Amino acid sequence: MTFLQILFFGSIMAVVMSMFMSLAMTIMNVGINDRFIAAWAKGWLTGFLVSLPLSFVLPPFLQNMIRVFNI
Repeated sequence: MTFLQILFFGSIMAVVMSMFMSLAMTIMNVGINDRFIAAWAKGWLTGFLVSLPLSFVLPPFLQNMIRVFNI
């Protein structure tokens, strides 16, 4: 994969994963009511800001760990 493909893949993964995780957690914690959209947007933004850098940092580390343990 080229560097641009890695950046694109990591970004899309961060968007999709943070969207679905924040959706599930918002439904569990707030429910679907008049505060739902605002709570989901806040949760999604927070989740995305955490998941974006992690989507670039963790994969190489985890791939090396898998190689070390021969999994």
